[in-house]
Amino acid sequence: MSRVSDSGASASLNQLTVNESHSAAPSVASKISDLSAEKQLHAENVHPVAAAAPRWWESKSLEDRPLDSKHGWAIVAAGCLMLMFSMGCVNSYGTYQTYYHQYKFPDEPVSTLSWVGTLQFGVMNFFGIPAGILCERVDTRLVSFVGGAIMAVALIVASFCDDAVWKLILTQGIVFSLGASLVFIPSTSIPSQWFTTRRALAVGIVVAGSGIGGLWLTPATQAMITHLGPGWALRITGIIIFAVNSVASLFMRSRLKVQSRDKVVDFSVFRDLRFIF
Repeated sequence: MSRVSDSGASASLNQLTVNESHSAAPSVASKISDLSAEKQLHAENVHPVAAAAPRWWESKSLEDRPLDSKHGWAIVAAGCLMLMFSMGCVNSYGTYQTYYHQYKFPDEPVSTLSWVGTLQFGVMNFFGIPAGILCERVDTRLVSFVGGAIMAVALIVASFCDDAVWKLILTQGIVFSLGASLVFIPSTSIPSQWFTTRRALAVGIVVAGSGIGGLWLTPATQAMITHLGPGWALRITGIIIFAVNSVASLFMRSRLKVQSRDKVVDFSVFRDLRFIF
């Protein structure tokens, strides 16, 4: 009799468990359904955050543009012209120095007058470091345009410096080279980004502009000094530099968007023997 009662109790307990499981199943399913609906609603309301558009002074990536194209050769021509007038003026300074020593400042030693040409080359290379950093953060077209404007203004102001050598050192020497550094870095670094098979030829043509400028600017400067005087020679050269550089800078577009460096100068390279030697 006790066995019958135990079996009956067990059967009723099993029946109760089955009923509870059946009643709990719809509850769990409804919770899962509500959770899925909530996730779908959240996904519909959340929109992907678009990348911030570059500001007007920042360079834009042009990696989708084709390589070895006509646009690349236009950049090569522009870079050659920019180096022709920036480095060409540096290479032809000896013409001005001869005139300064013979007629304008005969009492000044040649070593003092040579500081103008020395600073033109030295300051241009030294300020190539911040000019390169600036090209990482600012549109290279704007950088090269500002550099050409600085060179032009420096030569025009130098044309009115008739009474002191230090004024020529400041204008024709230091200020001019500051602008030249802003022109030199884009014109030598950008053309290689637009070529693969003809890269060496493209860079060679651009760099050859500095020698070509010195080749013809020296006799041209001498002719202007002889017929017009050094003042007008400087003014005419400055106006030509501004006109040519303003047009050439329109083509100086960087193809790659270079990430800005955290360190201005990375001194860890001095631990690399390949860099030192």
